[in-house]
Amino acid sequence: MMRRRINATVGFALVLLCAVPASAQEADIDGGQPPVEARRSGPNTYEAIPVGPFLFSPAVQLNWQYRDNIFFTPDNPITDQVLMARARLQFELPINESYLLFSYTPQYRDYKDYQLDDKWSHFFDFLAGFKFSNGLVLDMTYKYMQGNLENREVDPGDELYWGDRWYKKNFAGAQLSYWASAKDGLNIEADYTDLQHEDPDLWYDYTRFMVGAGWLHQLSEILVMNLAYRHTEFKPQENLFFDNEFRESSSDEITAGFRGMVSPVIKTEIVVGYRQTSYNTGEFGSEIIPDFGGFIARGYFNWDMGHGSALRLDLLRSDYPSNFGINANYVATGASLQYQYQYNRFSAQIRGRYQVNDYAVPDLLTGDDRKDPISTIGLGLGYRFGPYISLWGGYLYENRDSTIYRYGYDYNVITLGLIIGY
Repeated sequence: MMRRRINATVGFALVLLCAVPASAQEADIDGGQPPVEARRSGPNTYEAIPVGPFLFSPAVQLNWQYRDNIFFTPDNPITDQVLMARARLQFELPINESYLLFSYTPQYRDYKDYQLDDKWSHFFDFLAGFKFSNGLVLDMTYKYMQGNLENREVDPGDELYWGDRWYKKNFAGAQLSYWASAKDGLNIEADYTDLQHEDPDLWYDYTRFMVGAGWLHQLSEILVMNLAYRHTEFKPQENLFFDNEFRESSSDEITAGFRGMVSPVIKTEIVVGYRQTSYNTGEFGSEIIPDFGGFIARGYFNWDMGHGSALRLDLLRSDYPSNFGINANYVATGASLQYQYQYNRFSAQIRGRYQVNDYAVPDLLTGDDRKDPISTIGLGLGYRFGPYISLWGGYLYENRDSTIYRYGYDYNVITLGLIIGY
């Protein structure tokens, strides 16, 4: 049944997918600008306003950007300017060593020439952390967002998601840790993601559920190891072209994670291990749509070099759900290196990234294998006028040298930003 439906729609899908240009998207384009996402306030650092029992942390971010290829096309790039305004309204309730935190961030984005259907995005965050005297630690997260260009929320591996269709995303997660002794403990975790598009013709809605457990071990006073097992269920919904049953998957992974200080100057939060992902390929079989099995890695090392300098290395290898042809997944392998320098009120940053996205099933239109090497370099300069006002300028260049010509592009963006607040 699935084979008949796919054969009947492949031709129409190819025509439509090739005819629709990539609408303007939100990639990694801030040039290292400091974020304004929800985070806990540090004590005695002018990071919050006391309002009764709450700590109030407001912030406003204003951005102007020049982008020379807003549709990420290999030919005839279209240039545009973008204005963005974002505000963060955050309330935190400290409770001894525990806390509750709520944050709302509305965002307005407007292109000078290109007309977005919806210029507003909304982000809601609720975080809670509880530490009990018997050794239990409970962390909970709920995130809700409505947007259209925040593609990393839909496709964190950077496949290049087509279109500016509005969507909403719910994420809920919880993690419970119990330290049975000074050195050993147990950890259990679970999270649930629900993604829904207003018009899911060119992408698909999906739900994702993960559950896991691990053994915690204090390697030193400043470094914790977590040997963990995770099971994930991924269920995509039907869209215009496919019923997407062949993209349903079950994943199992065994990992070793390290969090804390490797040395007095090197901080890390890194996870490495092995994952096996099996797909509901039905009549296709694993010969056409293969399962994934292999090494995975995610995390970073940050080296405090002293005198205001820091060097950060991020590593990534993972499989991700795909929306390309009849690929159930693609495998992203990459690394990024960032150097940051701060002197009094000045800050500077340079960063580079190289990543390869690899696909198992050839392109339906050309029959060619698809592999996307992605190279990125970014520069940033900032100046802080005081504890509440800072200016930032950034430049970013990205090249996607895809083996499928229509997915390749060069992209430049210049950013000027102002942040006011805590």
